[in-house]
Amino acid sequence: MRRIQDVLLAEFRSLLSVTGSRGGLMSPSVYDSAQVLRILAPEEGHWPVVDWLLSQQHPDGGWGDPVMPLHRDIPTLSAILALRQYARRKETRDAIAAGLHFLRRQASRWSSMQVDDLPVAAEILIPSLLDQLGTADVEFPRKPYAKLMELGERKRKIIAKLPMMPGVPWIHVWETWGAEPTPHLMDGAGSIGHSPSATAAWVKAAAGRPELEEYVQKGRAYLKETSLATETGIMGLVPVGSPHNYFEQSFVLYVMLVAGILKEPQLEQGVSAVLKDLTRALGPQGIGMSDYYLHDGDDTSAVVAVMNAFGMPVDPAILQRFQKDDHFIAYPGEMHSSPTLTARCVHALMLLGKTSEELAPFQRYLLERQEPDGRWSFDKWNRSWLYTTFHSVIGLVGSPHEQAVRNALDAVLVAQERDGGWSTDGHSNMTETSYAVLMLGYLERNGVSHPSISPALERASRWMLHNYSPFARLDSKVKCWISKELYRMERVETAFELSAMLMLQQRQ
Repeated sequence: MRRIQDVLLAEFRSLLSVTGSRGGLMSPSVYDSAQVLRILAPEEGHWPVVDWLLSQQHPDGGWGDPVMPLHRDIPTLSAILALRQYARRKETRDAIAAGLHFLRRQASRWSSMQVDDLPVAAEILIPSLLDQLGTADVEFPRKPYAKLMELGERKRKIIAKLPMMPGVPWIHVWETWGAEPTPHLMDGAGSIGHSPSATAAWVKAAAGRPELEEYVQKGRAYLKETSLATETGIMGLVPVGSPHNYFEQSFVLYVMLVAGILKEPQLEQGVSAVLKDLTRALGPQGIGMSDYYLHDGDDTSAVVAVMNAFGMPVDPAILQRFQKDDHFIAYPGEMHSSPTLTARCVHALMLLGKTSEELAPFQRYLLERQEPDGRWSFDKWNRSWLYTTFHSVIGLVGSPHEQAVRNALDAVLVAQERDGGWSTDGHSNMTETSYAVLMLGYLERNGVSHPSISPALERASRWMLHNYSPFARLDSKVKCWISKELYRMERVETAFELSAMLMLQQRQ
């Protein structure tokens, strides 16, 4: 067992040494890669991106992970639109036809959609992509999208009242509504809203204007840099957003905190370096995903909790600006809320000494979203009910709501697969297993007893050891994070997995 701990610690030290580098490591996005290809093809050549897009199509004709059906339209529409420009090969034409057939079958799902089911910015992106698809040569039903389009109109009215400035989420989809490439929208990273698609659209709109040439070059440099952040080796494959270095760093340390390994002596040097970056970046308004993006409640609460663990003084008021009624938000203008973000803020405030009475409204918000079977199934940032349940429980442990915690515990225990792992789709995977393991371990360390916790963790430990593959390739892993499509925060998810395994080893 000592040897496996040494291997885990070695990989963790390696992870910490690069956490935050290159703006953070994220899986390539079908939507953004297709949009950049269509709008502003990479100077290095387009065929590798075309071939990659074709390789990402599923047998049913759609793009995107089938585990979240409504999260597939955005990547499918964008892939079709991009491939239309490179349709000389029969293979490509067949892929387009299969994609359109998939969308026709998929359309009926939208008539009964709920806001909590939506990908990020779907109410803006899908109507725009449908308009670009056109009607002249495509018989395509539009009526099922009526509810979504109504939401889109509401969102556009909200955006119209918000200030147009660099580094804010409401310009993240500038490609859908932007026309005039005003230079003041470009942030210090060279991006428009930290979005490759928006940046490509802005650069194209600014082309041929000498007074904007400096900004055009910055935008092109950003697109090259963000392509490197996917570590695919294919120029033109880009993530859903970048840079996100503080997002990556803050979540890596936060998961170490809830796993009980933040102060592991053999990780001290790496933790100290990452924490130094975060404390330097934290200001009176909080912290954002990078130096050039709006502060948000998720990253800020994670940093606050970690700083408190090291005895660093933090004013609880720093989180008050993210409070909205009975919950907490990441950004202004959000149309639906996040239990995991709210729970992380509650956890941070608990650590800072806030009382049960002071936290009662936010804990009621969490309780109202718990389902009868004990789960929390919906969150706007992560698709896995195991992730959402884990974080919601953290926000309730130590409160008067012990029964809700026990109901969640029962739900997670019952959901363990026969092989010892966990998943959303019945096929155990390392990432979702780590969510469940960390929740069980957190409850165990915080005095919540149950006769099935220890056997469940022992089975999970055997499964994780059997399936552990140090430094495994990103493209072999599940995607749980929600944006315009599902994506993987590689270093964050690896931190979840390593933290869970190290916690399991250290409890033996």
